[in-house]
Amino acid sequence: MKKQKVLSHGFFFKQKLLLIIALVVSMQVFAFADEADEKTKTLLNRIDALEKKVESLNRKLEMQSTLEASKIGEEIVEKKVQAALDKRKEAVTQTMDLLKGINISGFVDTSYTYNAQNPDTSSTTGATNPARVFDTEANNFNVRAAELVMEKLPPDEGGAGFRTDLYFGSDAEVITPNGSARDQFDLEQAYIQLKPNGFNLPFGHWQWIKIGKFVTMHGSEVIEAKDNWNFSRGLLFGYAIPFTHTGIRAGYQLTEKLSSYLGLVNGWDNVKDNNNAKSVEAALGWTATDKLSFNLAGMYGPEQTTNNHSQRALIDFVTIYKLHPKWTLMLNADYAHDEDAVTAGKDGAWSGVAGYVKYDMTDKISLISRTEFFSDPQGLRLTAGNPQDIWETTFTFELRPYKDLITRLEYRYDESSSNIFSPYTPPKSGDHQDTIALEAIYAF
Repeated sequence: MKKQKVLSHGFFFKQKLLLIIALVVSMQVFAFADEADEKTKTLLNRIDALEKKVESLNRKLEMQSTLEASKIGEEIVEKKVQAALDKRKEAVTQTMDLLKGINISGFVDTSYTYNAQNPDTSSTTGATNPARVFDTEANNFNVRAAELVMEKLPPDEGGAGFRTDLYFGSDAEVITPNGSARDQFDLEQAYIQLKPNGFNLPFGHWQWIKIGKFVTMHGSEVIEAKDNWNFSRGLLFGYAIPFTHTGIRAGYQLTEKLSSYLGLVNGWDNVKDNNNAKSVEAALGWTATDKLSFNLAGMYGPEQTTNNHSQRALIDFVTIYKLHPKWTLMLNADYAHDEDAVTAGKDGAWSGVAGYVKYDMTDKISLISRTEFFSDPQGLRLTAGNPQDIWETTFTFELRPYKDLITRLEYRYDESSSNIFSPYTPPKSGDHQDTIALEAIYAF
């Protein structure tokens, strides 16, 4: 019995011990679980913080990537821009190298001409000024010409150069040679210029050789208004001599005071020759003193269309005398003879003389007078089929207010043995005309 009690007590004790152990273990488990929860929370917080940091880093990386991409894009653009600028700079440099040594010049010429005789405006050509070269429109404002010249002279030691004269305006229609389209543009000059080195005569030396199209060397006046003394061109300039030639021309300096040239050309104002023969031109210039000079020039060759045997001869003489520092005198005379010009077996001829006086009042003001006579007995040059003698007197007041501006006021009187100046409104005598003109030239 006692033993049974002991066993009973032992079992009860074991149960209590197991209960205590289970309680302790449970408390340890709960304690461990609590501790695990704390650690888990801490770990989760750290993970959350890390995720936020990673997200932040990702954003920064994205921004950095965007910035780098933008930077790369900007660098690419900058490189392209720089490459374009370098290419442009290279092109400008090449252009500057090409233009190096090329002289550019020109002028713009505007005018107004009033005809006191009131030419008839009902004609197909409108109101005109007969016997004029460029200033043919009466009572009219006009842009006479605009010229651009590009020239590169050959080296003094020998070599090649060139010149081109681009001529625009109503004057261009007048000087346009046969074989070219007649409009308000003319390639007045376009030639290659050579400076020969060697092949000289026992005396003197070559000045130049020109190959292409060039202006005539006859006469005392030129096509460019800025280089003349008067506004209107004279009768001899318009009707006695040619304007331009196409061919080859060579200049030779014989002595210090004696110069010459010789040329072979298509003829008078012909880009394309009107026959199968060429014309010869030549000149001899003598600078007697620093005040007096003479020039004798001539041409010879067939000038009639499809006619290779009927010859035309021209003699042109010009002398200039500097009478005084303020006074300059100039004389021009021309004579031409043309075989079979009237009919087969009947020759034609024309001639004229012009005298000029220029007085420079100041370095900005000049007074000029011109008087000339022109004879066209068969009516070959001035008015086709109308034989006549004509003379004119011109007075010009020139003012140069600026170095690049020339202004002129001109009065001109023309008189003819034939009534070429009619009809007028109201009817007047057709043997003369009076004109007043204003001109302004800007030269550069």
